[in-house]
Amino acid sequence: MEVKERIIQEMNRLILTKSCKLITMDEVASNLGISKRTLYENFKDKNQLIHESISDQFKKAHKEVEKIIQKSENTLVSFMLITIKANQSVTNMAYDNINDIKKYYPKIYDDVLLNHIDVQKKNTTRLLRKAIEEGLIIKRVDINLLQNMLRFYIFQCSKREYMLLDPTLSASKLFNIQLFITIRGISTPKGIEIIDKYQDIIFN
Repeated sequence: MEVKERIIQEMNRLILTKSCKLITMDEVASNLGISKRTLYENFKDKNQLIHESISDQFKKAHKEVEKIIQKSENTLVSFMLITIKANQSVTNMAYDNINDIKKYYPKIYDDVLLNHIDVQKKNTTRLLRKAIEEGLIIKRVDINLLQNMLRFYIFQCSKREYMLLDPTLSASKLFNIQLFITIRGISTPKGIEIIDKYQDIIFN
């Protein structure tokens, strides 16, 4: 593995454990056993490293989305599994960390995070329209409203305050329940039959 790839992987790991603001270049170099000179030969500054790290995470997420679409039995299942995947990504990074990126690294937030959300929305919008054509979702659904509502759930369910209300809940489980209720509510009888087969995935 090349040094640059090792550095990105280490930053990926650190971002999942604490705020980007608290991560230092000294820490990255020390954890990898490399000099700061080597670190700065590959990345001009911390901003570039954070940008490439988060971009790398989302590139991997896009590849996972393509695999889900290829393997899923139909568009409704693809949509559910992709949305669950999106929530897992946000949960892993943590709501507070994402807010810190927005606050302290606004350009990275706009260029990487918002761009990822836009790509995600285009993918899922396409799937929802196809699901309507296939008779799996009722025709009168406002797709844009549904997308915005699920995006709200994705971020809100990862807030720590909700976990404090019920220690038995995880952010993923809370979101999955919201997703199941929402999608089941807009599905046709044919769609409901498909969704109900996935209850174990949703509630476990």
